[in-house]
Amino acid sequence: MDEFKLRGVITWCIDVEQNSKLGFNFPFKIVIPKKLDDNPQLVYACNLPRDMSDSCTSFDELVQYAKNDFGSIDPMHVHLCLENGYPMIIPAIPGLKDFRPNFLGSDCFNNDFKTSESSIFKDYLYLYENLADQHKAIMEYAIKCLNANGISVDNKVIISGYSEGAKFASHFALLHPEIIKAVVAGGTGGAISMPVPNIGDYQFTYPMGTADIPDFDFDSFQNISFFYYMGDADKSDSAIPNFETYHYKNDKGEDCILKDECGNETPFIDENGKKKFILDSDGNYTAKFSLFSNRDVNAINKVLGTITQERFKKQESIYHSLGLNAIFKLYPGNHRTIFDNRHIIFEDVDKFIQEYIKQDLNEKLK
Repeated sequence: MDEFKLRGVITWCIDVEQNSKLGFNFPFKIVIPKKLDDNPQLVYACNLPRDMSDSCTSFDELVQYAKNDFGSIDPMHVHLCLENGYPMIIPAIPGLKDFRPNFLGSDCFNNDFKTSESSIFKDYLYLYENLADQHKAIMEYAIKCLNANGISVDNKVIISGYSEGAKFASHFALLHPEIIKAVVAGGTGGAISMPVPNIGDYQFTYPMGTADIPDFDFDSFQNISFFYYMGDADKSDSAIPNFETYHYKNDKGEDCILKDECGNETPFIDENGKKKFILDSDGNYTAKFSLFSNRDVNAINKVLGTITQERFKKQESIYHSLGLNAIFKLYPGNHRTIFDNRHIIFEDVDKFIQEYIKQDLNEKLK
């Protein structure tokens, strides 16, 4: 093990290179706090390296950038690892132009990377095939590495992410629930995966549902404990329907486009508090952005609603109706400012881990 500094704190780390024979084509890092918890949980960080494909001349260089990009290691990751004393896996899977593998969307599920064929790195797309299985292989190997170094961890992980990382966490839970102990994910945008094939007349395929997942393992899924959180003023919405760009004049008389707190375009809201969306000729919503398909966006907004907080509460009801151990909490703030209240969120997550995870493990050890 070598020393490694994460957010100014000196830790131990194990660097693992890609090993296709072991099932993973990308490297990863295991960060080990110098002060471990007495009963350490293993955390899997949903890391989101920036797309540096326009700046790199080789794929090896691109991977090296990903290995050293920890910008998406969010305050929750820092709390779980550095404050709670849990070892943490940080995968280094680079994004490419027009391809966001760390969203783990339908393109990864179907190994269909056509949107990236214009990339200068298109000859390396085969490395991303069966990506969910690769993540599982990383988790399994990390568990072996830690045990071999005298750090005893369970054979399941806590998977944690924020924003797009939260989507990854919920998507992965549908595909490999057998290796997940808990999901701790925030900034969900009211569009997390649901372990159902349909709701009413609307079919939910991966990544929103299970309609096209062969032999979905609901028994393992219901053993996962979930903690989902988002800001009560969060306007960030990756499943937002198409809308007309809204222009306005600022105080200087300059033409501006209406955007949310993350800098993404957002629709105009009328005097009745309604967003104005564009429907197609059949009365269906279509996708504004590319992360979800038109069918996904239509089903999400027709069934769950167009306001992210309302979707969030409906998804809470769906999870509870299925008998799942799930906590859904709204906190003051938007997508950017929610961690201004981090001490309250961390207290709730620590209580969740104690009640849903450690207590359950202690019962098993009796």
